[in-house]
Amino acid sequence: MSHVILTTVVMRYIVFMTLTTMVSPNDQMVCRDANRPIATDAEDFYKLVDAPLGDNLILQCHHCDGNPTAEPKNWFKTSRPGWDQPREVRLSMDNDMELNRMSVNTEHSLIIKNVEETDSGLYFCWNLGEMEGNDRFNYLVDTVFEEIQSVEAGNITDWLKYHDENYQPINNLFTSSNSDEFVRLREHLNVHLEVITHWDSWGPCDACGRPNNQGVKKKRGRCTIKVTLREGGRVSNADEAYFHNVTVMSCRSTKLYKLFPGVSNLTRVVPDFVQDELCDGVCNPDAEGINHGWKVGKAKGFKYRKTFVIPEGSHLALVCPESTLESTVIWRKKGRALKPGDASNPNVIVDTFNTLYLAEVTKDEEGNYTCQVEDIKMQQIKVFVVTKSRLLTNEMGRHMGYLGFVLLLYLTCYCGGLVITWSRRHTFKTYEELAEEHKEEVEVETLL
Repeated sequence: MSHVILTTVVMRYIVFMTLTTMVSPNDQMVCRDANRPIATDAEDFYKLVDAPLGDNLILQCHHCDGNPTAEPKNWFKTSRPGWDQPREVRLSMDNDMELNRMSVNTEHSLIIKNVEETDSGLYFCWNLGEMEGNDRFNYLVDTVFEEIQSVEAGNITDWLKYHDENYQPINNLFTSSNSDEFVRLREHLNVHLEVITHWDSWGPCDACGRPNNQGVKKKRGRCTIKVTLREGGRVSNADEAYFHNVTVMSCRSTKLYKLFPGVSNLTRVVPDFVQDELCDGVCNPDAEGINHGWKVGKAKGFKYRKTFVIPEGSHLALVCPESTLESTVIWRKKGRALKPGDASNPNVIVDTFNTLYLAEVTKDEEGNYTCQVEDIKMQQIKVFVVTKSRLLTNEMGRHMGYLGFVLLLYLTCYCGGLVITWSRRHTFKTYEELAEEHKEEVEVETLL
């Protein structure tokens, strides 16, 4: 009888280790680079992890190029950084191993299946016997929306254009928008947000099927929000305290949407960017499969892009380029299709000729609009709505700048004339000299 029990226990242990060690190709595996160990600096204290809802996530407790050690490790988590104390992660203990949503494998990696919004937080994997060493791995897991969006690609010059078109308008709003959410961020929480690119590491050099020294390597840049805390901020709850205790967060963060939905609707539609660069490599198509490394095509983004900044109450008519009356045109707002003739929102209407009308616009009409002709992504339009008082203030400031420039130019010329006159004063004739010359002229006229 004891032999049967022992055999059953051993078999269950083998099944458990097999299931917890198996990794699906769709699982997101995260590790820390050995060149960026845990440090006291805020940007090095943890690694930001974008965790799409419903996906599987594996947080590794060893460096990316290293092997797991035999020392015992423990996983801790704080769901609300700066508000709660870290607690040991509660692992699932279901008899059916496949039903365990949260488990640890033989490499001490934490496996989270079917990511939920409650899984967000700061995770720590520590060897309790070496608390002061570098054998610590911290991850800030930020649950994000899984958006169907295009990924732009190109070199560093293309990225600069991508930055100006996608990041700069939002960063301007963070700095000067009078919208309630932006004002609350600046004046109540006293934090400054800035959209930046968080770069992954470079991938391998793809040299197969290419001329010598013409290989291509790529790295992905993810839309990220940098959070800078200023002095004097106030928090009312744990959600607001989150912004005081993190330095970065994802543009598609569910926490951002929960507290600032208007800001989230602007940032979550920003596509990621894949930068490519020439490299010198050796072709090895069998490194990870028979077709690995061979040249493949890449999907294109939108052919046209525009940005409109319009005042509240104004009107805007948008026509999808390269479309005809016979074309099948699909307009979308923030990813949601707009049906022609739908009058549920009188401010946003698509007529039977596939023209999009924005009438009497308010802040609700602000966002990302796209149009698709047949199966071609044709145009992406970003609409920002500002109050008329804000617009008038900007116009007045610009005209005052022009007037100030004219006055400055006038004063410069006037003062320059005075300086030149003063420097040449010794060449001027005195009153007596002028009178003497005039006297000689009078005498000549008298003789005549």
